[in-house]
Amino acid sequence: MEPEIEKSRQRLLDSSQPLDVEIRCSALQLLANMRDRLALRADADTASLTEIVHQTRVDSKRLRALWRLLKPGLKTVDYRRLERLSKGLAKPLASSRDAQVMQETLDWVSADLAPDVRQRLLPGLAQVLEQGMAADEPALLQVVQSLLRLEQAVVAVELGSIRKRHLHKGLKQTCRKGDNIAHEALQKHAMEPMHRWRKWVKLLLFQSGWLLDEAAPKWTPRLKTLGSALGRLHDLDVLAEQMEHARACFWQEDMDQVNTGIEAARQKALAEIDALADEVYAKGAGKRAKQLYRRWQH
Repeated sequence: MEPEIEKSRQRLLDSSQPLDVEIRCSALQLLANMRDRLALRADADTASLTEIVHQTRVDSKRLRALWRLLKPGLKTVDYRRLERLSKGLAKPLASSRDAQVMQETLDWVSADLAPDVRQRLLPGLAQVLEQGMAADEPALLQVVQSLLRLEQAVVAVELGSIRKRHLHKGLKQTCRKGDNIAHEALQKHAMEPMHRWRKWVKLLLFQSGWLLDEAAPKWTPRLKTLGSALGRLHDLDVLAEQMEHARACFWQEDMDQVNTGIEAARQKALAEIDALADEVYAKGAGKRAKQLYRRWQH
């Protein structure tokens, strides 16, 4: 991979410093890191460009998690603007990243299939995707321009009214919403509730990442593993759905073999998710939020 692309990281909010200053500094530092990473695109090979796209999307989700954490203390108009700008930040990269993930998912699901079967799958997948795997320059330039608008909004937003109690409330809201969606998802194991659950798992993980590192509770790494397992499940469901919609692009026998592999991988992921949920949600939503908040505060 050339040039080497660093993984996305948040700057922790220091609970001993003025909160408004910390929030602005941390958000602007993340945006600066995004800008520096995007500046490497001109010299990036395919692998590096793929990583730039991925890390940019991760950073946009980190920012949205921060605004959600601060929502109880933000003016509604400010929250909606920051959320809208952050959500739109990586939107031009969505189709490219979706194509990358679908290709990667098919690769590992079909890894044990005969070489001739795997070779026949590629043209069909190309028709499903209907676009190249790499993000083009216009899309990346659009991200750069959106990033500048978001930076201006972060500089201008009023943060002086935010208090620590607002962060505690934001954590509680995220934990409770995640618990409710988890209950629904675990009852049905259906694609849509599982995907919504994954979003709230990631949201809590990113919120805790703004507050804690080594001091994070023991269940936090399990939360990350749970998010990854839910991500694999979603990728499998999307691949199966898209291939079914484009069934005419594939040989029936090849489809049957891929679907068998997808179902086996799905059942394995579901078993892992059920076990992880028992660990992560052992404590109630309020207790988990309080534990995160107290460890950050002290």
